[in-house]
Amino acid sequence: MKNVFLVLLTLCILVPTLVSAQGKDDKVVIYAALDEKTTKDLAAAFTKHTGINVEIALQIEQAGTVSSRIKTEAANPRADVVIGGNSNFHTDLANGGFLQKYSSPVIKQAKIDPKFVDPDGYWSGWYFGALCILYNTERFQKEIASKGINPPTTWDDLLNPAYKGEVIASNPATTGAAFLNTAAQIFRLKSEAAGFEYVKKLHANVAQYTAGANGSIPLVSQGEAIIGYAWGHDTIKQKLSGNLPITIVFPKDTGFEIGGASIIKGANHLQAAQKFIDFILSAEAQKINAENGYRYPVRGDVQLPAAMPPFSKLSLAPWDLKKAAANVAVWTKKWSEVTGK
Repeated sequence: MKNVFLVLLTLCILVPTLVSAQGKDDKVVIYAALDEKTTKDLAAAFTKHTGINVEIALQIEQAGTVSSRIKTEAANPRADVVIGGNSNFHTDLANGGFLQKYSSPVIKQAKIDPKFVDPDGYWSGWYFGALCILYNTERFQKEIASKGINPPTTWDDLLNPAYKGEVIASNPATTGAAFLNTAAQIFRLKSEAAGFEYVKKLHANVAQYTAGANGSIPLVSQGEAIIGYAWGHDTIKQKLSGNLPITIVFPKDTGFEIGGASIIKGANHLQAAQKFIDFILSAEAQKINAENGYRYPVRGDVQLPAAMPPFSKLSLAPWDLKKAAANVAVWTKKWSEVTGK
């Protein structure tokens, strides 16, 4: 009888613990700096494969906003995983002690190039993106080409006085695209001084700074401005789906991103979070991302939509990944000082 009592007592102690442990992995909470459809499709596919529910606690195409939320909640993390946003933001979070290390076994299994993964193990790159210039085709022909000015092919073309008050840009405090565009100018012009001189000159032509990376797409398409910049994959997708009256150019020495995914330090569902990172690196997840978002996959076994130019054909700015990541706060502050925004 005594033995039976001890067994029952042990079960009373262990069962709640086991249930609690199981409960820790019955869902994963994510923050996503991605479009809504891709985020929801990824969540649904993950649940289908693992049985683990996904709570999308924040979905907004503004990596800076997502990063700020994670930092604010550091003492009591709300989310387990953050997906989307360029690697600079993930490195900045890692340097601040806001991320949990995790190196997925899928990286080696899928033969993902190590240069697309954080060497310290805090974030995994799972897609690429490149910035483009877009302009309203009709307004350009009527108002710019008529002056004998050729279509833009470089970032310097945006400095032409003919575009005064006609450029839509974005704010690096809220979106990674704007930070990467600033970094691209610094790297291609070979100094911070020259890069911020470019920012100053461009500011003279800017009509509006949008909070999101792609705010220029609707404004330029509707003819409210002639020209702007945005993510190339998003711009091509929106042009095709909406038959938008714009022309898209990938300029020489353009900015680009490695889209990251990482686990937030103090994650309440750590094992589920690790499984989500494994999944995000899978062929299925990257196919969803490529088909929905037109983003370049890091895996070699996933095809892009035909409308996208091969990543290898783009002219990218010479890049220093570590320098860019180390200067997110510094360059964003300097940008604000130069533009007054």
